[in-house]
Amino acid sequence: MSQNTEEVPFRTQLRVAVSNFLQKYRTVLTGVVVAAVVIVGVLAIWTQVDASTKTAFAAKIDQSQADFAAWQSESDATKKASLGKALETELADIQKNAPVGYGLDKAWFLQGNYFAADKKWSDAAKAFRTVFEKDPAGYLAPIALVNSAVSLEEAGDTAGALAAYADFDKKFASDAVLAPQVFFTEGRLLEGQKKVTEAVASYKKLVDKFPDSGWTKLGRDRILILSPE
Repeated sequence: MSQNTEEVPFRTQLRVAVSNFLQKYRTVLTGVVVAAVVIVGVLAIWTQVDASTKTAFAAKIDQSQADFAAWQSESDATKKASLGKALETELADIQKNAPVGYGLDKAWFLQGNYFAADKKWSDAAKAFRTVFEKDPAGYLAPIALVNSAVSLEEAGDTAGALAAYADFDKKFASDAVLAPQVFFTEGRLLEGQKKVTEAVASYKKLVDKFPDSGWTKLGRDRILILSPE
């Protein structure tokens, strides 16, 4: 048997091998390419739909914000009640259908404001709490958690308010805007429960973490009064 001793160049070998592979697996490769194209297309469509959905809910939130302002300013009791029911329906629809994110957070936050303005403190506390639970990393989460605690205090639930403030401490203790107020309020509520040691600890936490806060002087004064030694 005679053999061709002339060596085939590597590039030629590679080209032939690739050609053979493409011919052999042409159907499979076509399916992969088509699938890739479909996936890219679906992602593009989903991105457009997602953006469109967010835009639509942003418009609904803006409308609800305007309706809330109208409800607040209405002096006629009958009209105010009607506006309130309409607002509750709007917010319930947003809460049911909005994707997790700022729009959903804002709907629950706005409902918290609505209940608080109507002095329905327990309902307000639940609405604000929902903002934190649904989106703990969201922009409104720390504010909502504080509002929930304040609403619980207004409802006469001191233990619940302290629990909410404890949750804030775990998650947002470095928040220079809200944390000083939280630590001072914790101290005040604990004082009211005659828990002097715990109250002083809260005030000291305020002084140690935020020495330049406007709340800190008040905290120092309470420490001096509660533990003069």
